Amino acid sequence: MTGARPTPARSKSRRIVLVAAAILAIGGALLGWLTVLDSGGCAADTPSVFSRAYHVSSSSMEPALIEGDWLWVERRYYCGREPDRGDLAVLALSSHPATVLIKRVIGLPGDRVQLQQGQLYLNGEPVRRDWLESTIHAAESGEAAQRTRFAETLPNGTRYTIEVADPDAPLENTEEITVPEGRYFVLGDNRDHSEDSRTPDFGVVSGGSIADRPVLVLWSGDRSRIGLDLSAR
Repeated sequence: MTGARPTPARSKSRRIVLVAAAILAIGGALLGWLTVLDSGGCAADTPSVFSRAYHVSSSSMEPALIEGDWLWVERRYYCGREPDRGDLAVLALSSHPATVLIKRVIGLPGDRVQLQQGQLYLNGEPVRRDWLESTIHAAESGEAAQRTRFAETLPNGTRYTIEVADPDAPLENTEEITVPEGRYFVLGDNRDHSEDSRTPDFGVVSGGSIADRPVLVLWSGDRSRIGLDLSAR
C-alpha cells in the first residue's frame, strides 16, 4: 500500500508552524535572559529584581505607559548620575521586595512637595498645568465619573500628561513634605491610581533604590506605540 504524499499547501503550512515554533522558542530564551540575568541595582541593600526589559502590569503611569507595554531600559543609568525632575525611573524598594516599580521623579533633595485639589506644588509654588481633555467614565461603583487630563510642566521645562479623577481624594490632598537629603519624591502620572511617595508604605525613595531609565516601548497592545521613544518623556 502506498501512502499519500502531502500536498504542497499542507507542507507549506507545516513549515510555517515549525518556523513560528522556532521563533517562539528563541524569543522565550531571549526573554529569559533579559528578565533573569543582570538583576542588581545601584545599592547593595536594594532588592535584585532589575532587568533589561519590563512588562507594565498596572495603569499607574498612564498615559505615558499603558498596561501591557513591554519596555526596554538603560541599565543602571542612575547609578552614575542624579535623577532630575520629570525623569522616568525604574526602582525597587525593600518594602516591596518582589516588585519593580516605574514612577516619575518629582521632588529632589531639599524640595518641598504638596498636592492640593490635584494641583502639584513645588517649594510653595503651583506647578504649571494646562487642561487637555475631560471624559466621563464608569467608576468602580458603576456610577458615572469624570476623568481629566492635564499637561504638567515642571520648573526645568519637562512636560508630560497626568490624569486626575477625583480632586477631593486623599491622594490629591497631601501635607507638605520636605524631601530629605539623598531621597526623592516620586509620583505616578495616573494620580488617583498610583501607590507612590504620597503613601506611608512607599514614602520618599533613596537614590540607591533608583536604577534604570525606560527608553523604548518594545511591544504594546496598541501597535502605534511600538518603538515609542521614552527617553525624553
